[in-house]
Order: sequence, then structure tokens, then C-alpha cells
Amino acid sequence: MGKLDGKTALITYAGGGIGKATAELLEKEGAKVFVQDDDEAKLENIPGEKIVADLRKKEDADKMIQTVLEKSGNKIDIIVNNQDFPGAKKKITDLTTEEFKEVLDLNLKTIWHTLAAVYPTVKAQQSIKVINIGSLAGAAGAPKLVAYSSAKAGLYGLTKTMAKEWSRFPNVRVNAVNPGLVKYKGEYASQGAGKAAAKALSLNNPFASASSTPQDIAKIVLFLASDESSAINAEIINASGGIYTISGE
Repeated sequence: MGKLDGKTALITYAGGGIGKATAELLEKEGAKVFVQDDDEAKLENIPGEKIVADLRKKEDADKMIQTVLEKSGNKIDIIVNNQDFPGAKKKITDLTTEEFKEVLDLNLKTIWHTLAAVYPTVKAQQSIKVINIGSLAGAAGAPKLVAYSSAKAGLYGLTKTMAKEWSRFPNVRVNAVNPGLVKYKGEYASQGAGKAAAKALSLNNPFASASSTPQDIAKIVLFLASDESSAINAEIINASGGIYTISGE
């Protein structure tokens, strides 16, 4: 028996390495998996039923949720928001308004639309597990990634706010996983700030084993999606191998 037998899971912007690893693991554990991205090509070789949508558009988010409900017996048990678009690597004085807005739209607006669209289902079910994929850049900051760092920091506020706002429903849990240095290899395509940011964050790093894999992050997502994590809510799980202690507070 799997830990997610009978559950329905939706992974948004699943085309990255963490999305692929998460889809594989949740499906292995018995979940019926749906995966979304804004380009069908990004979902190639990703397990699950595929949905192409631009979640910057409210109507696309509404349609995505409706599609999952129609194909899953009118329920959604798990949502993994895997949005991770770093944008241009520039100093704050070189970043344009349009570039800043694009990063916020893809990393935050999309999640807002998704959670707003699923709210009637959450209210009817009185339950859901939401797992947002953050970044060490949001917690500690990353030079020349001011928009990305700001968006990921904003995600933490969104995570905690939704946990509180939906706390009147007994079985709702909203948490975030905060990856640090992730090594993307082979078919697990890179996502996020990439090697340049990883190199900057790893300077003078005393933690030799700070790097993780997409599969490592997926295991944490599985835990938060399962009944084993019922005591955890409104939390940011730092999956950074200790490096946050030298780059953050």
C-alpha cells in the first residue's frame, strides 16, 4: 500500500526537475497525479495526466481546477506549487519594471490564481494539503536576483496567510519547502536560479554535503502531502543542508 492511495495530486509548473521527481514519487505512492505547465513540451516524460495552461490568467487556473475535478471524482487532496522562474540576472538599477513584474507574475500571481480557484473545493472538502516550493534566495537573498528573491520571500507570506485563512477547515495544511543547492542531472531539468546562484551561495560553505537532488526535495513533499505530517502547518521547511545558517539569519 502507498502513502497516498486514493488521493488526487496536482503539481503546477511540473516541468522542472523537482516537478518530475515529485510526480514520480507521488504516483509511486498511489496518488492519481495531474501535472501542469505552460508548454506541452515541458511535460514530456513527466508522469501524470497533462494540463497545458498559463496560470497568470485567472480563467486558465479556473479551467485547470475544473478539469482535475472532472477527472478525479470531484476532489483534490494535494496541490504542489512548483513555480520557479528566476528571470534576468541583473542589478536592481538595471532591472526593468516589466522584468520585475514578469518574475512576480510567474512565481506569485500563478499561485494566487490556483489557490483562489480551488477554494470552493477546499470549503466543500474541509481538507487539502498545499505544498509551495520556495528557494533559499527568498530566505537569504541572492545578488542580482532581486525580483526572484522578492517573489520567493512573498511566497512565505502567502503560505502562512493561507494556512491561517483556511485554518477554520479541520484538515487543511499549507506549508512550503525551501530548497538550497540542488543538483539537476540527466532528465531532471534545472529550475530556479541555476548554477551561478548556487556558486555564490556556496562560498566558504563548511557543509560539504549541502547539495541535494530533486528526489530529496520530492521526499519532503511526500511527507507533507501524507497523513504523517498532520502536526505541521504554516511552516517553511528549509531543505538546504545547513547552508541557510551561513547565508541567512
